[in-house]
Amino acid sequence: MILIERKIIHHIPILEIVEEDKKGEAVPLALFYHGIMNQKERGLEPGYALAKKGMRVVIPDAYRHGERKEEAYEGEPAAEFWSVVLQNIKELPSLVEAYVDSGLAKKDQVSVTGLSMGGITTCIALTQYPWIHSAACLMGSPDPIGLSHWALKSRWVEGLPPIDAEKVTALMAPFESLSLKEQPESLADKPFYIWHGTADESVPFDQMAQFVSDIRKEAYAEKICFRSTEGAGHRVPYAIFEEMAVFLGSGY
Repeated sequence: MILIERKIIHHIPILEIVEEDKKGEAVPLALFYHGIMNQKERGLEPGYALAKKGMRVVIPDAYRHGERKEEAYEGEPAAEFWSVVLQNIKELPSLVEAYVDSGLAKKDQVSVTGLSMGGITTCIALTQYPWIHSAACLMGSPDPIGLSHWALKSRWVEGLPPIDAEKVTALMAPFESLSLKEQPESLADKPFYIWHGTADESVPFDQMAQFVSDIRKEAYAEKICFRSTEGAGHRVPYAIFEEMAVFLGSGY
């Protein structure tokens, strides 16, 4: 039986999903990050697939999402999305430590995964936390700066005050040190599953495809598994969640 339990960890509402007979054991830990304008409950499908492979899955509500929707934000409107991503990155270690300290996880058995905004979170996390064992990025981008400039010409900016490319460059300058595109060697020895639909209009397929193509022959990229679905948009089929779960679960 798969158990689903809501908890609060360091003021962060989470869902924990784990097989009943593994509830009190130290098993591989997988953090799953949801997309923008979603909430932790949207991670139940991938969470279930991962739990079936023997992992303890933790799905947090991101800052200003789900149960945290009323949390205050007083920054630049154009930077709110990235403030959510950065808060995910900041909070990730404390969630892991809570499970390690309670004897329910081991620091060297942690996977990070997510879709859309959560996939972008995953890519940045790989540049910051070398202890991450493996990861999966669904419909994400390894290039936060390139993504921001692309967004200026996309539906992402609908309803926002006009913003020019020069201002975006200034706002995104701190992200150069967080970009997986700029630090692909962060992938060394890490199993990394990637999926993207070729017709995605929310996060461009080409950015991830080009990134994988550029590093494919490097030794640090040996454990990348890149999958794409021709004509698929910004939605992950359940079969991909299952494939991701097999990929991550078989690495322990």
